[in-house]
Amino acid sequence: MGGVVDTYGRRLSCVVYCVLEIVINVMEHSTDFKVLLAGRVLGGVSTNLLFSAFESWMNSEHKKRGFPSSWQAEVYAASSVANGCTAVAAGVLAQKLEDYMGHIGPFKGAVALTVVALGLVLRWPENYGSGGEGGDDSVLEQLKQGWRAVSRSPSLMKVGAVQSFSEGAMYTFVFMGVPT
Repeated sequence: MGGVVDTYGRRLSCVVYCVLEIVINVMEHSTDFKVLLAGRVLGGVSTNLLFSAFESWMNSEHKKRGFPSSWQAEVYAASSVANGCTAVAAGVLAQKLEDYMGHIGPFKGAVALTVVALGLVLRWPENYGSGGEGGDDSVLEQLKQGWRAVSRSPSLMKVGAVQSFSEGAMYTFVFMGVPT
């Protein structure tokens, strides 16, 4: 996913993440199994964007603006603490929304907050990976290179399998845990 983010733009990838999250949370209102399943597939894509696009954008902007590299460690340390506090606050808010709006309340709240996040992301400047806009290689070529690297390394193949099974188990739990 990192190659796609670098090629098409990190800010654009963050925008796509926000739009996907809005769509996914709206899809949670459905009782149709196929719609819910499609939401889970889109959730996999959005999770990959979450863990690649935002940090890549921040690292690139930090470097481009000439900030001291020591600040990055401070920013990431502070964001780690803030992330934990935000998770607790989000849990409390989700419970309050569930109390007032029923099981779908937290998803409605997520839509509203993601719209706010999208508004903030739209104000960011765009940046690209080392190949610049369009990148050095096509996305298909990057996927082929990645596949070759993984297929030649039993250790990477094992790590990928463990990660896939872990994510699969987690998404199965999440999917089965959503009330309909």
